[in-house]
Parts: sequence; C-alpha cells; structure tokens
Amino acid sequence: MGLVFKRFARNAVFREKGGAMENKKCDREDGKSADSTAGKESGFGKKGLLVSLLLSLLLTGICIVFEVLCLKYFKTGFIARHVKALVAISCSLTVIYCLAAIWFAVRGKNTVFRILFSGFLLLLFFLVLLFVLQKTGFLEIFRDQELYKEYLEKAGIWMPLLYIVLQYLQVVILPVPGFVSTVAGVALFGPTKAMLCSMVGIILGSLTAFVTGRKIGYRAVAWIVGKEDLDKWLKKMKGKDNFILTAMFILPLFPDDMLCFVAGLSSMTWQYFVIMTVFSRTIGIAATCYSIDFIPFNTWWGILIWVVLIAAVITVFVLLYKNLDAVNTWFKRTFRIGKKKK
Repeated sequence: MGLVFKRFARNAVFREKGGAMENKKCDREDGKSADSTAGKESGFGKKGLLVSLLLSLLLTGICIVFEVLCLKYFKTGFIARHVKALVAISCSLTVIYCLAAIWFAVRGKNTVFRILFSGFLLLLFFLVLLFVLQKTGFLEIFRDQELYKEYLEKAGIWMPLLYIVLQYLQVVILPVPGFVSTVAGVALFGPTKAMLCSMVGIILGSLTAFVTGRKIGYRAVAWIVGKEDLDKWLKKMKGKDNFILTAMFILPLFPDDMLCFVAGLSSMTWQYFVIMTVFSRTIGIAATCYSIDFIPFNTWWGILIWVVLIAAVITVFVLLYKNLDAVNTWFKRTFRIGKKKK
C-alpha cells in the first residue's frame, strides 16, 4: 500500500513539473508572438523613424513651394483677390498634415503614417502637374471648350491623332473632364467621328489604368495596409466586386477613369475588364456624343430631362445595392463568373 502511494505521489510530481514546463513553453511562445506583434505595430526603428521624419519635412517644404507658385499664378477671380489668405490657409493645413504624420510615426502607427505619406506624394504629384499645366498654358485650354477646340484646330491634318492622344491622357493622367473633351470633339468632327476617336483614346487609356492598378496599385496598397490584410479583403470581396464595378461603369455620374485603377486592385480578370470597358465606354461615349443634339442644356425641357435621367440612375443604383446578393448571384450564374471550364 505504501509503495503504491509513493508511486502515485511521484507521478503527480512529474505531471506537475511537465505541466509547469509546458506552461513555460506556451508563455515563451505567447511572448514571442506578442513581441512579434508589437514589433509589427511599433513599425519604425530609430533609423527608420529619422528617415520618415526627414522625408515628411522635405515633402512639406516642397508642397508649400508649389502651393504658393500655383496660387499666385491666378491673376483674376476669387483666388487672385484672396491669394494671401489662401496661401496662409493652404500652408497651415500642409504643416498640420505634416505634424499629424510625424506624430503617428513617433507613436509607431505604421499604417496610418503610410496612408498620410501616400497622401503627401499624391498631393505633390497633382501640385507639380498643375504647375506644369499652368506654365504651358494647357490649364486654360482644358478649362474652356472653345480654347480646346482652337488648340486642336492648330494641328491641321494631325488633329484626329492629337485628339486621340489627349483623350488617352485625360484617362491616365490629365485632370480634364471627359465631357469637355468629348463635346469639343463633337464640335470639331461631328458625333460619329468624335465617338470613334474618343473610343480609341479612352479605351486604350482605360486598359493602361487597369494594368497600372494591377501592377503598381496592388503593391502601393499592400505597402500601406499590409499584404495579408489586403489579400484578406480582396478574398472577402471576390465575386461581388465584378458586379459593383460593372454597374458603376455602365451607370453615369461615377468617375470611370478612377474606377479603371480600382478595377486593377479587384479580382476582375483582364479578359472580363476588356469586354466590360469596351461595352460600357461605348455606351457612355455614344450617349455623350449624340445626346448633345437631342437633349440640349440651354432649354428648360432639356435640363428637366437630364435631371430626371440623373434621378433615375441614382434610384437604379440604390435598388441594385440593396438587393446586391440576389443580383450578384444572378450575375455570376448568367455570365458563369468564377466557374472553371471542365
């Protein structure tokens, strides 16, 4: 009996020691996991933090310089009359933005800092682009339909080719409203020729934007939010994004040029994008080219028709969004999206 009790006691001690060792092992693993997570959250080492601060200050200085140059370019109008106040406001907001980025960097908020830093890069890009357009005189040309038309007429026999190039660039890089350029094309070439030239330039620009979003946009967003989080979000949205983007492309009022870049980040295949963008762009361009003559903007009934059409588009999109799951199921079943061929 005593021997049995000794063996029982010895086994209990071993079990306690083994349990304690396993607990220590688990604690060590949890500690490593916590340290790893903390490391990811802290984001910056001393060297990385210093580089981030210097880059933020450098971008702030460059942005302020271009803000002053761009604002002082305007000689008439509201901006010219209040240029000093606008310069003070824009520079102050830029400094506050910089301080916010620095604060998040110091706090180790890696993701937030990268979002703000990306915003700085975009701001600088548009300021430089605006400055170039101002200095070359293209800003005034793109803002006025008649000046745009006169500029194209100077090209002579090369006018259609220049128009195609400008339509391509307005999708990819130029902040030119597509409506303005298309209306100018209709005035120069007539609706049919303007539609064909616009389709060539805009569809080529859309494909370029899609490839840019697929190659560069994915890496940029993965750098900001993390590759794992981005892939998780894309996986969650897979299937739904095809229908949502298709509806936004077909319906007016949505920024089609920006949507091409967004489509590059989605699960949409390039084959599907080509078919969808050719279809949707053809409808949009044809409607713009031919509706100008049929539904004028300078009459009360023309404006009323446009208001009704816009209201109808908004209503359709809201209804589609509310019944998204049912419509998306029908959409995938009809077009056999996501099914592999046997």
